[in-house]
Amino acid sequence: MPTSIPLGAPIWADAVTPDLSGDVDFYMRLFNWAAFDSGEQFGHYTELCLGTTVSEARAVAGIAEGASGGAGSSWGVAFHVGDCVQAVAEAEKLGAAITSHPIRVGDDLVYAALRDPDGGAFGLFEPLSEKVGFTARNEPGAIVWFEYVYDGAPAEAMQFYSELLNWSLKDAEGGEPGEDAAYVGLWTHGGHGIAGRQVEFGGARMALGPELRMKPHWTVCFGTDSVDLTASKAVDLGGTVAVAPVDDPGGRMAVLTSPTGAYFTVMSTRE
Repeated sequence: MPTSIPLGAPIWADAVTPDLSGDVDFYMRLFNWAAFDSGEQFGHYTELCLGTTVSEARAVAGIAEGASGGAGSSWGVAFHVGDCVQAVAEAEKLGAAITSHPIRVGDDLVYAALRDPDGGAFGLFEPLSEKVGFTARNEPGAIVWFEYVYDGAPAEAMQFYSELLNWSLKDAEGGEPGEDAAYVGLWTHGGHGIAGRQVEFGGARMALGPELRMKPHWTVCFGTDSVDLTASKAVDLGGTVAVAPVDDPGGRMAVLTSPTGAYFTVMSTRE
């Protein structure tokens, strides 16, 4: 296996935007990221990293140019699978819809895009090289958490992913979640050299307020030393604050949007 990221866990996240240069500048200035353009051959797909040089860069996420004409932008997440073609076939049997069939990207990975039975978009990612996937996690400026937002019972929505990716679902006390649970913790097995250990990487929760008008979706959560300062800086850079900074059981958080409308969350990484 070319990566220590466990099977079934998030291995990559990226944004699609109609304004690539504008959004790259926004995220670079907001999180102090460096950007590395893959070139015209790969549609100028850009890797966003902590570190300023190629030798010290640690990958956080990616960003690609999508449709223009006011389509807006969004963040998405891809999960690690051992065989993308086989996993896509299994996902389809479980009720998923394929939006992009498995495609090999150079010598680095095989990727497919799908929608789960409730309509939430996600990707399946088979790494072929140790150079791909997250190399920065759980620190300021890197992704620290993933959430699925759903207008309904999270435990029901997560059964699809549990079967496809061998996840465990747990409630706040670590037991099996009831169907009426408002929040479900998501766990995968092993990884990062800790054989047999369950690793919590995210959660699924019921949609609230304005989210009730949105389709089910995955959100990415970036770490920061100060949620309030990051939210203020995002506004200065042309973004907006969708949910003002607030304290919750996991720490302080806020929901922000990029200038082109992509929703993402920032969370405090301080104890």
